[in-house]
Amino acid sequence: MASGLLLVLVLLSGSALGQSSADESAGRAAPENAAQIAADTPDPADTEDSDEIDSRGDAEAPTALERMVVVMHGGISAGVEKSAKFVDSFFADDRFYADVTETYARLSLQSTWESGEDAQADARLRVRLDLPGTEERLRLFIEGGDPDDVVGAGSETVAEAIEDNDYNIGLEGQLKNTGQWDVRPAIGVKAAGPPDPFVRARAIRYEQLGDWLMRFSAGAAEYLDDGTELLTRLDFDRRIAEDWLFRSTSRARYRDEQDRIELLQQFSLFQKYNDRVGFGYDVGVRVDDDPDWDADQYFAQFRARFRAYRKWLYLEAKPEFLFREEDDYSASFRFSLRADIVFGARYRE
Repeated sequence: MASGLLLVLVLLSGSALGQSSADESAGRAAPENAAQIAADTPDPADTEDSDEIDSRGDAEAPTALERMVVVMHGGISAGVEKSAKFVDSFFADDRFYADVTETYARLSLQSTWESGEDAQADARLRVRLDLPGTEERLRLFIEGGDPDDVVGAGSETVAEAIEDNDYNIGLEGQLKNTGQWDVRPAIGVKAAGPPDPFVRARAIRYEQLGDWLMRFSAGAAEYLDDGTELLTRLDFDRRIAEDWLFRSTSRARYRDEQDRIELLQQFSLFQKYNDRVGFGYDVGVRVDDDPDWDADQYFAQFRARFRAYRKWLYLEAKPEFLFREEDDYSASFRFSLRADIVFGARYRE
């Protein structure tokens, strides 16, 4: 399985590079959907020079103050959207994978050491292959490893982690004429022991709220054997300086197979140090209803992420302190090293 997955990545990198060259030569316009909201934001310079700002028929021309407000709002909107997209792309957030419409692949390998515990390894695979002739509205996907699962035992080595993962394989579509919503139905099978077929649907929406950018996503999946899975996520982003972004993340998840509801609230600061280095500062709490609505874990972590080679190899170091209910909220130190191998048009620009 491990060698096969690596072969898939190699083949995808070749096809992705070929597709990028073809797209550049054809001058194809980017698709319009909720994930591309920044493309719809007027450039401040264009807005300032336009004679059609907020003009309707014979209405009076806007005053200088009104024009200045429009220009300032356009600049703020474009700034927070650009910063949010940089964070999602650079830090390999799974919401970037959920939003992207082009061919994209990422293999994440992580080793973790915690005081008083054995070392653990995790592997995650995200592949989305745009099928030709479908106007980027039908894609093959392969998903392995769960970035939201914090109760798993992990594996002893990275190679074992790749083998131990469950993999979802299937086809995902993208509906037209859904307004500001990006709606994506899918059908597939979980390749874990006996195959487990499933259907799912996801919806994403972006909304500009003054200086804030809101992103809401909701998804539901029904597995033949594992039952129902529900996931919602709500993010609020605000650019607080040229190279700083604040993000509030709220997430709720329910899985039949575990028969519990899991909640996460996290606050993050992201810093773009330069084009090759970025830092993330996170604090948060995890809560579940098993057996009561108690705080299962508090955490504080620091992420130092480096673009190590060209635009497709990233390395990340993450020290963190955990305060678990099972340990009476005593501090436990954990350190993780992670490598991401990424292929996709956004990373080849």
